[in-house]
Amino acid sequence: MTLSSGQRIGLALVIPGVLATLVYELPHGLTLAPLAILFVLYAAFVSPPRAAVLATAWMVAALGVAMLVRNPAVTVLEFWVLLTAAQVGVLSTVSVMRARLGRVVEREQLARAEIDALFEYAPAGFGFLDRALRHVHVNGALAEIMELQPQEILGRTLTEVAPVHGQALEALARGVLESGEPVLGIEVASSNGRQHHIVSYYPVPGPEGLIGVGTAVTDVTHLKDVERRLEETNRSLAVLATTDALTELPNRRLFGEQLDLAFARARRGGLALAVLCIDLDNFKVVNDSLGHAYGDQLLVEIARRLRTGARETDVVARIGGDEFVILLADLDVQSAAVSVQAVVDRIRGLLAEAFAVGPVELKVDASIGTAIYPFDSRDPRGLLAVADAAMYAGKTAFVRIA
Repeated sequence: MTLSSGQRIGLALVIPGVLATLVYELPHGLTLAPLAILFVLYAAFVSPPRAAVLATAWMVAALGVAMLVRNPAVTVLEFWVLLTAAQVGVLSTVSVMRARLGRVVEREQLARAEIDALFEYAPAGFGFLDRALRHVHVNGALAEIMELQPQEILGRTLTEVAPVHGQALEALARGVLESGEPVLGIEVASSNGRQHHIVSYYPVPGPEGLIGVGTAVTDVTHLKDVERRLEETNRSLAVLATTDALTELPNRRLFGEQLDLAFARARRGGLALAVLCIDLDNFKVVNDSLGHAYGDQLLVEIARRLRTGARETDVVARIGGDEFVILLADLDVQSAAVSVQAVVDRIRGLLAEAFAVGPVELKVDASIGTAIYPFDSRDPRGLLAVADAAMYAGKTAFVRIA
């Protein structure tokens, strides 16, 4: 039973009077006087400091009157003084202990309040599972991540509140209980793949071993979105760095990389390879007479026909305004010249057909120069130089606008 403050004050007033009366009235009443120490001990623990001092003073005064009136002998006076000193000593000791204990409790309450505030208002989801892996505590962030109310989570297992990943997560949490080692940084995606979370489980120790498992869940959906956009940007930059924006053919950089790789294979396997340099004759006439928009449309169509005329394994690239190159790799050394000539003939046939560009029809011819490894040059730059020189040597074609 808990006493009210009024009841405690009443006892503090009544007990000293009752004890003083017993000391005075009973034949051996003096033997009851040490009970005053127990009263002071009680008053010091349950009463406010000021009330405890007043209660002790009232006990000292009441006992003093009762003892000295009953027997004014010097020995009784000495006994009263010693008893008074004992009561004051008990009051002082208990008051100091109580003050220190109060400060400890206050610090613990403050620390608990800070932890509770951090737990409840942290942007990450936090929870505590008991040894049966049922939720005992969850904060608002964890409930929001689970898209449930806290009361819908408390007392339930992971499988019950997260049916998609619950069994796998429970196995991880159970492993933490058995091993005492945390499991950190497990990435979990929602069933629709739109939300992504990082889940960690850590052991929570108690006086006699582990008492449960702590849960920390961080929403990384935004970071995953940023990561995805960065990957897309990197892919786009890689394409821009190696692809001609107008024709979507490989550019000079990618062509050079493919040429180096083809040379490495040819040297290792005793194969041949060829380079075709193609330059549109008098292409500047189209730009000057019809405008760059028509010129760009013509280049796109020419790129499509070059891709059609080349073999499926050949690399067709645009390396300048109206300059194209084709790499024929992995050729048989004996039949390389025949294979190259076949591609050249197909390309000339395709380019000889008129191009419909907007309301006009254009007829375009081109100069084509070829070079074959290992006959014309034995290094990539030399092979390109030979093909380029052959192309310029044969520039005799024309452009007509019909």
